[in-house]
Amino acid sequence: LRGLEQLSLVPGTPWFELDVVLRESWPQDFSLSAEHLSLHAVPVINLFALDADPLRLAPLQTDYLLRPMRLQDGHTEIYSVNKVTASKHGVRQDYVPFSSFRHKGGMLRDEAPERYFHTRLKRGVNGLHDTWLILGGEGFDEDCLLASESLSLRLTGTHGQLPRKALQSSLLDTVVASTQVGLQVRNLCAPTQPCYPPNRDRFHWRVLSHLGSNFLPMLDSAEVLRGTLALYDWTGSELNRRRLAAIVEVRHHLIQRFEKGFLLRGVDIEITLDANGFCGEGDISLFGEMLNRFFGLYADIHLFTQLTLILQPTGKCLRWNENHSQRIPG
Repeated sequence: LRGLEQLSLVPGTPWFELDVVLRESWPQDFSLSAEHLSLHAVPVINLFALDADPLRLAPLQTDYLLRPMRLQDGHTEIYSVNKVTASKHGVRQDYVPFSSFRHKGGMLRDEAPERYFHTRLKRGVNGLHDTWLILGGEGFDEDCLLASESLSLRLTGTHGQLPRKALQSSLLDTVVASTQVGLQVRNLCAPTQPCYPPNRDRFHWRVLSHLGSNFLPMLDSAEVLRGTLALYDWTGSELNRRRLAAIVEVRHHLIQRFEKGFLLRGVDIEITLDANGFCGEGDISLFGEMLNRFFGLYADIHLFTQLTLILQPTGKCLRWNENHSQRIPG
């Protein structure tokens, strides 16, 4: 609900009514009640900032096991590595994520030495998922020659499966940090089970291959799109498999038009879906929002993207707004 702040309500009004008008008949097998509506509801994600124990580089070693600094409680896991910094002769040297493709290579290898990092997740003997840091680049090769070289890391942590195990039947209604306003909180459901990336062979390389702008033209068939989206489904849910199987056809249509004296180029991604593979029109709309965000990542300064869904058997068309970006392709 949006725009409630624009209503002219008399101060002290205890309640007001809203009439919801539907365009189509309401399904008979679903009964709506006040329990299905909640105001000021937001998702809560169990993530927090923390530091890692400093790493000391060793010659001939490229993989390093990361541990949260002074925190070995048997529950905390590393969600992501945000920053890796080396100090060399009083000058900070930052490592960049391998996925950003900002490291030097090929014809640029003779320029200023660069450093990059990549992470891998492996299940440890204690049941937790360990994060391994993989370093590379010409600058890293030079740093390894210095026995005293060390790295500092900034991480994002999570409690893993602890919230699901310990808080499944608990009421969360306490605010730890004090606020100026009287804030009251209460959880509406139990914490969900965390999802971990699969440890399949060449999984990371397949994901990295999706990061380039030139991957978008390859998503021009239902089979390729289903296989691509399946890489990001770590739940093993039968409902998600049905949604992916409902992708019937994929077509790309080139869009060109002049706007304010400039030629704009884009691609309309038309996807035909079998509506029987979803739990209703709301489920289809949510699936479309996910697809729109996914294809929007491939928009750049030279090409915008637009998503169109065609639903079978009704032939209904759902179209999202164009995704424009100032990102340089690469």
